[in-house]
Amino acid sequence: MFLVRRRMLFAITGLLALLAASLALAFIPPHPQTRGGLLEVTSIDVGEGDSILLVTPQGRTLLIDAGGPTWGAGSQLDYGEDVVAPYLWNRGISHLDAVAISHGHSDHIGGMPAILKDFHPKELWIGLLPPSRALENLIAEAHALGITVVRHWKGDNFDLGGAKIEVLFPPQDEPVGVEPKNNDSMVLHVAYGATSVLLEGDAERAVERRIAALSHTHADLLKIGHHGSATSTTPEILQAVHPTFAVISVGYHNSFGLPKATVLERLRASGIHVYRTDLDGAVTFYLDGQTVTPALPPPD
Repeated sequence: MFLVRRRMLFAITGLLALLAASLALAFIPPHPQTRGGLLEVTSIDVGEGDSILLVTPQGRTLLIDAGGPTWGAGSQLDYGEDVVAPYLWNRGISHLDAVAISHGHSDHIGGMPAILKDFHPKELWIGLLPPSRALENLIAEAHALGITVVRHWKGDNFDLGGAKIEVLFPPQDEPVGVEPKNNDSMVLHVAYGATSVLLEGDAERAVERRIAALSHTHADLLKIGHHGSATSTTPEILQAVHPTFAVISVGYHNSFGLPKATVLERLRASGIHVYRTDLDGAVTFYLDGQTVTPALPPPD
């Protein structure tokens, strides 16, 4: 400040430096903190809800669900704006290639409107559409923002940035209920090389048993259905998938008593290494086509 009062050049130089820094922050996108040549699967800690980030080997990004209040209860917290978005921004991710909603319950889609506005994905993936004001509003918001809404059904099989994605549920002829339910969940199998992950949403035993009847459901990593509730993680799905790792997205000291002790015991008896967002926070797994590596040390 002493020099500025005497030399205009210092003042002009300082102002230009501030202007250049401001323009850089505003218009130069940050470099995403990702690992090339790997399939990344991160279960973001959104409490008693779900939000899964996938980064493909070629750097494409897919967010499945965005957390939200349980049972649609009011909350001062916007899970999309206040939880998921800061995590993505901290990773240097300013844009998403696609977002998907597993099903219409608020703890999965409540934070998605903010994600659509903040990250401008190219596509919004949806499956079943039971009557729901929240689903209708989300689709209307996507259309208003110029986001393409894509319906995905069992049998869809496509490549996303070097990762092979297969939709295992729902089939196109699946009956639609009068309101969203857990078994509406879009179930995705995502593979890279010889490694893969099964993403269940909140699928319960009826859907798990249908998926287990398929001949190609093996996955190294299983995203546990319905937050570790006793309605999911059936012996049939564990035997069919035969995962090495499992991750449970669940709220700390939640009022539902999740994950259930019977589910944890079933996983333990199957020799599966279990990670939980309530104990471990956000959990990341790296699939290199041959092996799966958790970003945390193995749990006890």
